[in-house]
Amino acid sequence: MPPVPPYPVFIDSHVIGGFGRGSSDLGIPTANIPASDFLASGIPKGQTGIYFGLAKISGTYGTLVRHTSPEENGSKPPTTEIVKTEKSILPEDGVVLPMVMSVGWNPFYGNSEPSAEVHIVHKFAEQFYGGDIKLAVLGYIRPEQNFVSVDALIEEIMNDIRKAKEFLAEDGFKQIESNEFFRA
Repeated sequence: MPPVPPYPVFIDSHVIGGFGRGSSDLGIPTANIPASDFLASGIPKGQTGIYFGLAKISGTYGTLVRHTSPEENGSKPPTTEIVKTEKSILPEDGVVLPMVMSVGWNPFYGNSEPSAEVHIVHKFAEQFYGGDIKLAVLGYIRPEQNFVSVDALIEEIMNDIRKAKEFLAEDGFKQIESNEFFRA
């Protein structure tokens, strides 16, 4: 079954620093993009929650040299300073990979600003702040929700990843990997 409108939605963005919780608190690293890129993408406004699709990273990556925590920044998204290098982002540069993306307020953490956090279903050897990221959002999994514990949150994220893999295994979704968007 192919994606159902309004999907696929294609987003061309770059990786920014986030709150740093995906890796440290959850063991599920995320590549954050500006929430404004997601909100301008054509997905129905106000539809926060968990999405699935495909991602491709490319370009040059950077090293995070200064990260202002939410506590230092009044619970707003942290500010980051990235020093870019000239080498290719990673050995995975240009490979299209499955992803799940959380968009919204992260009620468990009480964010004061919306965020768009992409978990690429792959283990990367390095961080890739500042790298280019292309996303094909192919569907919606569930609305945003609060959790009673970090363990409950992690369990639900693992369920989201499992569901995304199941959807992406269907023929109609597999053909998106070769879409011209990812070749440009």
